[in-house]
Amino acid sequence: MLLTLEEVITRIDAEGLTVSREQLVYFAEQQWVRAQEDQGAWYFDEQDAARARLICELREDMAINDEAVPLVLRLLDQVYALRGLLGEVRHALRALPAEERAEIEEKLRHALEG
Repeated sequence: MLLTLEEVITRIDAEGLTVSREQLVYFAEQQWVRAQEDQGAWYFDEQDAARARLICELREDMAINDEAVPLVLRLLDQVYALRGLLGEVRHALRALPAEERAEIEEKLRHALEG
C-alpha cells in the first residue's frame, strides 16, 4: 500500500518527531528513500515511510548531519542484510543432521570466543 506524503508526515508527527513536506521531498531527492513522484504528488511504501521516520530520528534525536545520513543508512542497510543472511544460515543449520549441526555450532562457539 502506498502512502501519500501527507500521510507520512502525519505518521511521523504522531510519533513526536517533526518533518515538513520540503524535508520529505529532500529525502527523496537525495535518494535516502525511494518515494515515487507522479504529477507532483509523492508516494511512499511502508518501508520508505519507516525509513523517513528513521531519518527524522537520526537528524533530530541523534544530531546526525546531512553529510553523515547516507553513511548511517548504508551501515544500517548492511546490518539488516546480515541479519537476513544469519536467518538463512540458521535455517540451513536446522536442516542438518544433529551431529553435523553440533560440530558446526561448536566451531562457531570457538570462533566467537576468540
